[in-house]
Amino acid sequence: MAGAGLVVVVTGASRGIGYSIGRELAVRMPGASLYLTTREAQNIQALEATLRRDIGVSSGNVKFRMMDLKDKRSIAKFVDVVKRKHNRLDILVNNAAVYHKPPSSVHQACETLPLYSKEVEEIIKTNYLGLRAVTESFIPCLAQNSRIINISSHLAQLAMFNTSDSFSNPNLSIAMLDSLVKSYLASIKSGNWSSAGWPDCAYSVSKVAVNSYTRILQAQLTNSHPKLFVSVNAVCPGTHHSKMRQAREDTISTQDSADMISYLATMRLEGVGDCSVPQTAVPRGEVLWHDLSCTRSSARDSDQAVQSAQ
Repeated sequence: MAGAGLVVVVTGASRGIGYSIGRELAVRMPGASLYLTTREAQNIQALEATLRRDIGVSSGNVKFRMMDLKDKRSIAKFVDVVKRKHNRLDILVNNAAVYHKPPSSVHQACETLPLYSKEVEEIIKTNYLGLRAVTESFIPCLAQNSRIINISSHLAQLAMFNTSDSFSNPNLSIAMLDSLVKSYLASIKSGNWSSAGWPDCAYSVSKVAVNSYTRILQAQLTNSHPKLFVSVNAVCPGTHHSKMRQAREDTISTQDSADMISYLATMRLEGVGDCSVPQTAVPRGEVLWHDLSCTRSSARDSDQAVQSAQ
């Protein structure tokens, strides 16, 4: 059976693109052990029933599990379950994320600074720090030819930052990246983020941090585990988000996006994915659009990203 013996984790899989990716991977890999995570433990039975209705017997090896990326104990508990049962991980899709609509102006943000600061902290803790914690917990059990896919966003545009040189520094380390994120959080609490060059949209900051982390992690794993051939990439899903201003013509369907992300996740997996792609052509350490083209060669208008964040 396709995917037999492989282990897959998709975080934030209770709805939207996360659920669609989990569903698509279950259909492509009915023999694999799939773990789909949700923050709401009370929803697990309903989610499993929905998946059974959607894909029938392909859902047989799929389990929904509770994990809150803001809670280190919750992360450790989930990772420990997977490690004890399988002691391996072949595919990790980091989709879990939080989005809060940014204020319409700096003045509005300053008027509601305690609430704004709380929302920013939740976004950073979930989208960047939580993603890092999950990923690094799984590194010791990554299997040969494993892959990590971090879900990014069209809002992760360095052109929105006056601090962009720091994030694009080729010598950027994880410690330096953490320092940048900490300085951003400090600027929010002190109310001077705008004069310090940060955008109003915390979601953009979190996803730029994820993109930078993707490139750093790929370099680290290539050096520390050269024979594993781990690939780490970030993908902008290109789907419509109900809380963001996006023109429908600028988005693709959730299923089309899940198809492309699942294609990338299974690339060169024997008996599952496209093995015609040469090993040297597999993306590694890239930030990709939903069509798997590299964002660094893209001519997308960053003004559109600013508008859709509001």
